[in-house]
This record gives sequence, C-alpha cells and structure tokens, in this order.
Amino acid sequence: MASQPSYEQLVAENAELRAALAVALARIEELSARLGMSSKNSSKPPSSDGLAKPAPKSLRTRSGKGPGRPIGQVGFTLMPVEKADHQFGYEPGVCAGCGAGLAGAPVVGVEHRQVFDLPPVALEVTQHDLLTRQCSCGTVTKASAPVGVSAPVRYGPRIAGIGVYLFHGQFLSEGRTAAALGDLFGARVAAATVASWTAKTAVRITEEVIPVITDRIADAPVAHFDETGLRTAGKLHWMHSASTDTDVLLSVHAKRGTKGMDAAGVLPRFQGVAVHDAWAPYDTYTCVAHALCNAHLLRELIYVQDTAPKKVADLAEQATDALLKVKDLVETAAVSEAGLDVEALAYHTGLLRSAVVLGKTATRGRATKLERKYNALFTRVINRWADYLRFTSDPLVPFDNNRAEQTIRMPKLRVKVSGSLRSLGGAQDFAAIRSYFATAISAAR
Repeated sequence: MASQPSYEQLVAENAELRAALAVALARIEELSARLGMSSKNSSKPPSSDGLAKPAPKSLRTRSGKGPGRPIGQVGFTLMPVEKADHQFGYEPGVCAGCGAGLAGAPVVGVEHRQVFDLPPVALEVTQHDLLTRQCSCGTVTKASAPVGVSAPVRYGPRIAGIGVYLFHGQFLSEGRTAAALGDLFGARVAAATVASWTAKTAVRITEEVIPVITDRIADAPVAHFDETGLRTAGKLHWMHSASTDTDVLLSVHAKRGTKGMDAAGVLPRFQGVAVHDAWAPYDTYTCVAHALCNAHLLRELIYVQDTAPKKVADLAEQATDALLKVKDLVETAAVSEAGLDVEALAYHTGLLRSAVVLGKTATRGRATKLERKYNALFTRVINRWADYLRFTSDPLVPFDNNRAEQTIRMPKLRVKVSGSLRSLGGAQDFAAIRSYFATAISAAR
C-alpha cells in the first residue's frame, strides 16, 4: 500500500500547482489579447482581420456637416470649351406644329452639346532617312540619327512610357502590360520588352531625378519617415520611405534600422522635424526634432481598452478621448480666425496627462507580459510628451504620419499583386520609378 504524502509534501505540491496555474493564466491572458488584435487596435493590416473581422469602430464623431463634398473643396465638373475640335450641325426635319418643311426658315436658336472623348488611337510610324553623301574628296559620310533612334525598327518613348506606367504605376504584371498595349494600341510587345523599358527608365530616374528628390526632402522643415517589409531575391528586405507634401523617396535595403535609413541619404543630414512612429532607431538621429505619430498611439490605446482590466481600460479611454479633443481643437484653429483656444487645450492635455500618469501607476507592478506592455506605453507617452504633442505648437507638424503610410501603401499593393519582387535590382528599379510617380502626382495636386 502506497504511503500517504506528508503535510509538507502537500504544501510544496500545492505551491508548485499555484505557480503553474499563475503562469498558465498569464499565458491565456496574453493569447486572448493576441487574438483580440486587429487593424483597429494594432499595426496589423486590414487584410489580416479575415472574414470574421469585427464591425468597424471609428474614432470619428459627428461633425454636424451635411453629406456630399465639403464647401470650398475643389470639385471636378466637366465644363464646355469655347472652341471644339470637331463641330457638326443638325437640322430639324419638319415643323413640330404644322408639319411643314423648314428648308430656308430663319435660325432662331442653337443649343450646344459637347462630348469629350478620346480620338481613335493607333500607332504612328515615323521614318528617319539617314542620307549618305560622297564628297569630292572621295569620303563617304552618313548623317547621324536623332537621339533615341538607335535601331532600324524600335518603339518610341511614348509607348514605352505608357508600358512602364501600366507596369509600376497600375501594377499590372509584365505579361498583362504587354497584352494591354496590344489591345489598346495594336502594339505587339513582348514581356521582356516591358522589362527592358523599365530597367532603362529606372537608370535614368536614379541618375537624374532621385538626387534632386533626396536633396529637397533633406532640406525640408518637416519630413515623414516609415519602413515596411518587402520580400525580394528570396529574402526579407525593407523598403524605406521619406516624404514631404511634394516629394517622395523610396529605397530598398537589407536592414530595417539605421543602416537602411542612412543608405537612403536623407536622415543623416536632415535637420528639420522628423515625423515617424516609435521605432527606436529613429531616435538615434539627434540633430532632428522628433514628432511621434498619434494615429499609432490611438491604436495602442484602443488595444489597451480592448484587453486590459476595467480600471486601466477606462484610463486608456480617457486618454483617447482627450487626445482626439486636442486634435479637434488644433484643426479648428487652423481654419478659424479666432486661433487656438488655449484654455481648452490646457484642459484636455491635462486630462491626457493625468490618464497616462495614473495608467503608469496602475500598471507599475508589471506582473504579466500584458501589464508590462501597458506600462511601457504609458511610460513612453510621459517620456515623449513633447514629441507626441508637437503638432499643437508647430503648425507645420501634422497629427499623424499618414503621409508616410500612404507612400508605403502602393509598394505593399505591388507585393500583394505579384507576391514578391524577384530580384533586388528589380525592387530597386521599382522604388526609383514609384518615387518618380509619387512625386509627380504630389506636385500636380
């Protein structure tokens, strides 16, 4: 018969079970919080939410404005032109009253109706004849071909430009780009020709345009920075983004941190305000002023509301509401002659400050991984207070880093379409061409 365990053995076993249960409960809490992560409360992309994603929970409140285009916003209304390219006249057949013929009757009115459309599009062939003449001295000399006319038969720069635009501007594959050129213009183009056009275009942009964009961003008073993962050459690389309201620079590097940032050529000599998320390597650039993205902060606070105990969640909600109110005050002041309501700003920043200070105190035990995460968030807001609220004192600094995230969105779409960029050279070509496209679009706005 087995001997009964002693009292001391039972106490020790009970202590072990309690410790194991505490570890298991902490792990369950962590996994539950991870399952609760979505694009609304973390940096996960919306595509990761799946079909069972929760209903959208917007932080926007009612503005009191009616539906439709806001007053003062530029619209796009098609307006008639004074002189049309083509003009046709139409006669009424017979009188709508008595049925008599109207030949020779006086014209008493004309109603103009204009249709805007593309003309029939087809390839034009331009022949360049290079004459060869023989001098009286006996020397035979042939004329030089114009720039770009380097072969007996070749496609010109316009069709090549459209091909590159469809490929890297609208993210068609090389094969579909070639097919589209054939369908639209009757141009029989091979996919390899599209690749050749792209490589040549990227070389010229890299040599002539990218240095100009880099210099303009480096000299700007405010610039936005971001980075995202990009699979190329069978490995994970990083696409770095630096942008302003008028310029966009994308670059590809094997490293996410300062090596990749330095290689882009902007941050090492930038001396303005750098708007970015809380990724630590940005803080190593000490010659710049930093402005942290409040859109990221809002997502982190919502995560706390969704996963933390009620006391901590309520403090995160108070911080969220106060931060949004501060945003509204600054945006209202930007379009108002009255200026910023300083008293209201002080009141709501005070609510924000008290929420994060109390949140840090409530999580000071740091007993679980989640509690340590909450505490780190509240501590960061306190330590980087000036960087998070820089938009309240500098009118050039925005509330968030959406500008940078918008420039990153198109490369992510490219990867989503193609799965990856096969070679590092192809990824670098894509970054150069997208920099050119995005800068041209920004300048045209």
